Amino acid sequence: MKKYNLSNIMKRAWELVKKLGMTISSGLKKAWQEAKEMKENLVEELKANLEEMAYNDYHINLGTDRQVQTKVWEKNGQKREYLTITCFTGNGRFKGAYKCGYVDLVTNEYVCGKWDEVNAMTKEYIGR
Repeated sequence: MKKYNLSNIMKRAWELVKKLGMTISSGLKKAWQEAKEMKENLVEELKANLEEMAYNDYHINLGTDRQVQTKVWEKNGQKREYLTITCFTGNGRFKGAYKCGYVDLVTNEYVCGKWDEVNAMTKEYIGR
């Protein structure tokens, strides 16, 4: 399975060559660097969105302490990072959790399924 969209990387490299006057070698290096940074930035961006939502959205009301947690799942060549908002009471007891979808780390796409309660990309509560 492919980890990166090679077509997009090559198109970006040619764009850098044409617009900035880079050589094809330096354009490819820059395009690969951007692709690798984008993969890391998507999960961080979604976590920041959820941390902002955890206390500001009135639908998310379980417990007083809310934490954004991630869990990496890997099987049969697939790799995903699941996002949740986990809620605890003031004395640290588990109160509940809101599922927020996952990031497919192979294709670098965010997926919000029909059983998820929060869409991390659009910052909206979907509900059950």
